[in-house]
Amino acid sequence: MQRYFVNNLNINKKLGFVKITDQDFHHIKNVMRMKTDQEIEVVNELGEVFLCKIDEIMEDYVIAGIFKKLDLDVELNVFVTIALGMVRREKTEEVLRRVAELGASGFVSVKLSRSLIKPKNDEKKLIRMKTIAKEASEQSHRNKIMEVFPNLTFKNFLDFSKSYDLCLVAYEEAGKQNNYSFKSLIKNFKGKNILVLVGPEGGFSEQEIKTLIANQFKLIGLGPRILRVETAPLYIMAAIGYEMELNNES
Repeated sequence: MQRYFVNNLNINKKLGFVKITDQDFHHIKNVMRMKTDQEIEVVNELGEVFLCKIDEIMEDYVIAGIFKKLDLDVELNVFVTIALGMVRREKTEEVLRRVAELGASGFVSVKLSRSLIKPKNDEKKLIRMKTIAKEASEQSHRNKIMEVFPNLTFKNFLDFSKSYDLCLVAYEEAGKQNNYSFKSLIKNFKGKNILVLVGPEGGFSEQEIKTLIANQFKLIGLGPRILRVETAPLYIMAAIGYEMELNNES
């Protein structure tokens, strides 16, 4: 069943209907070619899920009646933000899409010394990335849209990290140094939010690692194999998801 995130202003729980506009309207009418009486799921900004039935398909919007509220919550019980050293747009968008599917709550690109991409806080680019995050969150039937933050410099990223309970950096040399067990850190975590930084293709400079450690980041290894920049964030989210969800199943 198709799921759509809808602004609270377009959901009237009292009268029992939802108004769907813009790209979601286009998707319902022109992509899915839905008809009246077909069912969809609508999620509001609080993460509440409603089973709805399409009543009317108008020229530029859809009206759907709220059938019932569904008791569904698939979000991780911890807020995880993936920070990625700036790489090419195609790789960034692929990582963004996949970590949204895997339950990440936030995503941010960071300009590091070995990033080959120049930072641009282009409004159109940010809107595109937010659209990708929304579509991936809908496709994976999440209760919340993954938040996409504007690009950050390394200095601003350090300030950004201060609001997180646990800050990690995936570092391929971690196994050779006095590092922390990724599994133990996640298994014993009692806080609310985690920030994980993954470097670009060229990795981190020695000075960046020293600065990160000085700012309470913990170095973690991701196993004995060298992972591509677009693979490492998926490994991280899958490991967190397993430890937080599947490993706790009876």
